[in-house]
Amino acid sequence: MNKKVIALVVLAACSGASLAQSNVTVYGVVDTGYVKQTGRDLYMGTNQDNKIGFQGSEDLGGGLKALFQLEKRFDLNDGSMGNSSIPAGRGASGDSGVDWDGAANIGLENSAWGKIRFGRINELSTETIRRFDPFNQYGVGSMIYSSQRSARVSNTVRYDSPSWDGFKIGALYTLGTDTQNSPTGAAAAKKDNDGYGINLSYDNGPFAATANWSRISDSDNSSVWNIGLGYKFGAARVTMLYEDTDNKGYRNNGSINYKNTSNPATAEKVFLLGLEWGIGSGQLDASVQYARLKDVRDRSSGARLAGFDGTKDTFKYALGYTYNLSKRTSVYGQVSYTDFDDEATGSFYSGLDRDSISAIQVGMTHKF
Repeated sequence: MNKKVIALVVLAACSGASLAQSNVTVYGVVDTGYVKQTGRDLYMGTNQDNKIGFQGSEDLGGGLKALFQLEKRFDLNDGSMGNSSIPAGRGASGDSGVDWDGAANIGLENSAWGKIRFGRINELSTETIRRFDPFNQYGVGSMIYSSQRSARVSNTVRYDSPSWDGFKIGALYTLGTDTQNSPTGAAAAKKDNDGYGINLSYDNGPFAATANWSRISDSDNSSVWNIGLGYKFGAARVTMLYEDTDNKGYRNNGSINYKNTSNPATAEKVFLLGLEWGIGSGQLDASVQYARLKDVRDRSSGARLAGFDGTKDTFKYALGYTYNLSKRTSVYGQVSYTDFDDEATGSFYSGLDRDSISAIQVGMTHKF
């Protein structure tokens, strides 16, 4: 009997020692509310993506840690699988994505040289340029998405440096299609390429800045670059953002999307001026945007699409307020008005044949 007790004590001690060397955090967001847009019935939508995630690390000694992250997206309103690659404001619901849409990666970290991760990872702009949109690229007030942006990229290795007095660098490399064995898609069309990305960021005191450039895999060398600047004055922060996109007709959103006239090749430019102002237990957000489309063409023939002669302009105005009920729970409201050059431009960005769209959104968010 004593031997059994001793064995159990030793086993428990060993298990405790093992657990002390590693840790796992379960986290997530649950968010829902109501959205009404011109041309759509009232529907339930989100401000922040609903997700549940598992993030962990193990101390390997000598300042080295092993890392992992798994993150699943879902639609809170009906329990279906979520897809965070859907642009804000399109009214999509229940569109299936990959099983671990948010993240699925493993890596190593060291305080001296930073961290490196392998698998499905946030695209660099997802964590950098969105910080200069007062709405953090969420809800009906979100910045206008370019047609070439991906929230996350698969088959990727990403490096992030430590902070050197507020300065950081990041880089990623994404594998393209297997050109030797793929009979369809980008490889067959001779449009395959690997993806690359680089980020330079600075955040120290009231001033923050970021710059990104990326070439999307299997995109016929399509590219996106953007810059963001922000300065804080007491409780208020003013931001500026510019993004330039050269979309030649392909995009990597976890799988190869073979583009056609429903998502054609184009050049896009987006300018944004934003304001974040802490008021009481919440924050007021506002932005003014200008977007320009040019050379919208059929990917296959190269012919300009009907209704897209010359350049097309879009202006968007957004205002919102988030009230924090606690550190983890908040309620929010947003309104926006988007003025498109014509109905074709409205359809390109929103999926609706309208030359203007008004939108209002209210809801609640809880983080755990």
